[in-house]
Amino acid sequence: MVLPTQPVPQASTEPGANPATNSEPRPLDILFLQDATGSQGPYISSARSAIKDICEKISANTSLSKGSIRFGLIAFRDHPPQDTSFVTKNFGFTSDVARMTQNLANLIASGGGDGPEAQTAALAEALNMEWAENAVKIVVLITDAPPHGLGEVGDGFAKSPDQNDPLEIVRQMAERGITLYVIACEPSLSRYLHAVDFYRAICQICSGRMVPLLNASQLGDYIVGSAVETIETEKLIGEFQSVILEDVYGQGKPIEEVMSSVQAQLTERNVQIQTLNVEDVYAPSVEADYNTSVWASAGSLGSARGKTKSVGGARLKSGYAGASGGGLFGSSAAPSGSLFAAPTGSPFGAPPAGGGLFGSSTPSTGSAFGAPATGGGLFGSYAPPTASAFGAPPAGPAFGASMSAMPPPGGGLFGAPRARGRAPVPAAAPAPMAPPPPPSVQAVSMASQAIDQAQTNRIVMQSLMRGSKVGPGNVLTPTGDYASKPATSYTPSSST
Repeated sequence: MVLPTQPVPQASTEPGANPATNSEPRPLDILFLQDATGSQGPYISSARSAIKDICEKISANTSLSKGSIRFGLIAFRDHPPQDTSFVTKNFGFTSDVARMTQNLANLIASGGGDGPEAQTAALAEALNMEWAENAVKIVVLITDAPPHGLGEVGDGFAKSPDQNDPLEIVRQMAERGITLYVIACEPSLSRYLHAVDFYRAICQICSGRMVPLLNASQLGDYIVGSAVETIETEKLIGEFQSVILEDVYGQGKPIEEVMSSVQAQLTERNVQIQTLNVEDVYAPSVEADYNTSVWASAGSLGSARGKTKSVGGARLKSGYAGASGGGLFGSSAAPSGSLFAAPTGSPFGAPPAGGGLFGSSTPSTGSAFGAPATGGGLFGSYAPPTASAFGAPPAGPAFGASMSAMPPPGGGLFGAPRARGRAPVPAAAPAPMAPPPPPSVQAVSMASQAIDQAQTNRIVMQSLMRGSKVGPGNVLTPTGDYASKPATSYTPSSST
């Protein structure tokens, strides 16, 4: 993070940065909620292969010692009778990378029942983990299915099978400073009616983000990038939180006004943070945005069911529905070597404008991990793919010479009729069929870039929610020093 020398703070409540009171980096607790049903084998394998490099990269890019990083794992499947093996399996936190690797090695992808799974039970366990008091707290939910109770076709439980409501759980996460990321395993997740909109909503509630993952072998990138960006954003939350609370709760300023003021100061200081840019592969939809707002504002799942709108057309943009091969680490199979080895498969295009983890729109200017190596590297610069995801098209048909190269007797495919009084005219050979276009490859990059409004919004909202009771309908009721002040409300959006 680039932090120019700060002037002496004025006796004013205008949003501004307080000088850092503690130069020591905060420890990191990062908890994986891993779907362990039958379809998740590649993701479990990818995490297991990559966990050592994930730890090293986070440590190298955040000034954290490896002992300051704790990994946690909660595996989940489904409730009986849909699945009788286990609902959740909690492995706890550990700073021992070898132990975390073994935990993942012991996790077998199997079972699952009716589509929706036990995500709510896993979120409830995450809330009650033994988090380190001063740690940066991150939950990463990795799944290709929705929780029970959304109204999906074939859901074996019309309501959540336990007594927990995921909307209330994530509101409590927001109050406790736990940032939630949902890694949406595509194209499977978007085949459900409500899953994409619901997961976007719960991430909005706690100012996290849902990011689509088309290739299991990219999982390590997403984890490193989200952790590094969150740690840097947390530094700014620590600087700004007290004045944000005073402005909104003490002086009653509108939240949107405070967001704009904080952004102006950060821009003036030329603050830069390492930002994970992930291309949004979802097709724009007014109905989907409406549905997300319904879930985000609802007091409970039951109060939102039946109020969403049908989303017409494909949820993924054209070209992404079948994309699954050739990611940052080569093929879609779990990587067998280093997580950060140069890719041998399909490359990536330049990071898209507006593709940041929190809606970043500033073009990246370089890799957060050093200059990108020619041809690739973690979050390096990539050229668009020039070959099929399945390799170069074959030189000829699968069963020998082209039929078009062997004109049949009489010239036509079935023998063209002869013109009266003329020599037979062979039919022209048909043009060779063009190979199908390769599936689109999702652009992913990591770069140090100017903080944008979406990231600033996260700073403001996280600061407020950690000093509030977060209630249904986006209502924040102040606690602590501002407990006597009136509640305020906010309008969550994709940039919040």
